[in-house]
Amino acid sequence: MSNSAKDFIKKRKKRILLLMYWFVYLIFFYLIENVWVARHYVTLDSPIDHAIPFIPAFVLAYDFWFVYHVWALLPPFIDEDPEEYYRASLALYSGMTVFIIVSILFPNQQALRPAHLGNDIFSMLVGSIYAADTPTNIMPSIHVYNALVANTAICRRAKVRHKPLEAVLSIFACVMITLATVFIKQHTIKDLIGAGVMYLVFYFLFFKKFKIPDFLKD
Repeated sequence: MSNSAKDFIKKRKKRILLLMYWFVYLIFFYLIENVWVARHYVTLDSPIDHAIPFIPAFVLAYDFWFVYHVWALLPPFIDEDPEEYYRASLALYSGMTVFIIVSILFPNQQALRPAHLGNDIFSMLVGSIYAADTPTNIMPSIHVYNALVANTAICRRAKVRHKPLEAVLSIFACVMITLATVFIKQHTIKDLIGAGVMYLVFYFLFFKKFKIPDFLKD
């Protein structure tokens, strides 16, 4: 490893350590989905959810969610000023932690998935999501919550750097991801509302009032 690479890592070691939360989250997510299976789940879907059409093509927007995190976090991770990276990361991780706690204390589910999927590529992609992710533990929607946080991080950066097009593209991506959660029958309207309320709380805490604690400073 070159000296420049070592120096890059050394200056960002705390940012790298913070990424370890994803592994902790995935462990707990696996446990609540496959090990700590509740005896009773509260069903959250409503007539409005059943009236929303199933549109498998929205799976592309749904899957873009994973790339969206990279778009939001990679630039501030690389940047010399870590403040925006910590703002976004701590907002994400706080919401994800709340989701795990809610899933343990208030097991919930939905019954919206179609009984039969088509043979087209979009339906097959939806099927792969269904196979990997059960219709339980859906409130609040982490897909929507994380998209809102990612959009906030991107738009704040775009404003500082005078890149309005990037902000517009991010807002479009956020809206499409949110719509995708209901159009591919992964979430209910209640999940989206829960995500929105949680976002407002953590937006105020991390994007309005947050200051980097000394122990996080590189």
